[in-house]
Amino acid sequence: MSRSCVASLEKTSSLKLVVPIDFVKNIYGVYWQRKTIMIHHISGKSWPVSLRSVSGECVITDGWRNVVRDLQLPNNTLLRLTVMEDQNMEIDCFIQNICGESFVTLNRYGRLNIIVIPDDYVTTCYTYTPVNDYYNIYAEGKIWKVETERINDNYVLTKGCPKLFTDLGIEDDDILLLTKMDNVTFELKIYRKGVEITLNNKEESEEDSLLEIPRDSYYKSVDFVSILN
Repeated sequence: MSRSCVASLEKTSSLKLVVPIDFVKNIYGVYWQRKTIMIHHISGKSWPVSLRSVSGECVITDGWRNVVRDLQLPNNTLLRLTVMEDQNMEIDCFIQNICGESFVTLNRYGRLNIIVIPDDYVTTCYTYTPVNDYYNIYAEGKIWKVETERINDNYVLTKGCPKLFTDLGIEDDDILLLTKMDNVTFELKIYRKGVEITLNNKEESEEDSLLEIPRDSYYKSVDFVSILN
């Protein structure tokens, strides 16, 4: 059972946050409506909120405005909610797609199979360490090797990503969350329709790269601003 989901805070003025209803049902069962839970943040702050059904959607409300206000969240912030052992939730806030040493990116341009690293993330997490040419992506106890390129003023994980995408069954519009484990390794989590998925244990492909895209294709086809939003 997935223990985390992601949701988008589109407008800070909203009194509610829409979260995946299937995720909530799996965690809290059929009697999830009007349930009161606590949301905890790494800062030590906590807020009581309610789960309610509004127009067939599951929303977090009755106190949600306090979360937004106290964390000073801007519009279009991606939020990760992780269920704790006591069934309350912990919140992580990805402002400009970055939260601490983690970043998120939306998988678009399916044929390219690339991962764009936010430039601000590189500046924040690699200030004193050169960005390497090779990285490890860790998922489900396995490691995939990928390479970086500097394209249109962005660092992009390119060679090796087609194999990674195929082996893990990554699809268009999946949200990819990568967390820095050390200077050359990222842990990968995948969210589909807002819910963290259990990664496929597919037999790994034999080729190092199942699809090679000419370098010019990256320049012509990738809109780095939209792929991160």
